[in-house]
Amino acid sequence: MEDNGCFADDVTYNVIVQGFMRCSKISKMATFMKKIAGRGFSFDSTTAELLVNIIKENPSLIDMIPELHSESKK
Repeated sequence: MEDNGCFADDVTYNVIVQGFMRCSKISKMATFMKKIAGRGFSFDSTTAELLVNIIKENPSLIDMIPELHSESKK
């Protein structure tokens, strides 16, 4: 996309992240989030709700997403 001058925004990123979560591809989602780190991405309410529900089902998944750790926010 970016090679053609079409830059992604929060809507694009949220759709991609939601797709990874809905297909249970958490590892790929974590890799993608590392790739877009520093671009000012914010979860929308749908993405946040999906993430919360997935983590409620399997709390160990939060370890796969360093951006969600409180230590990385300091």
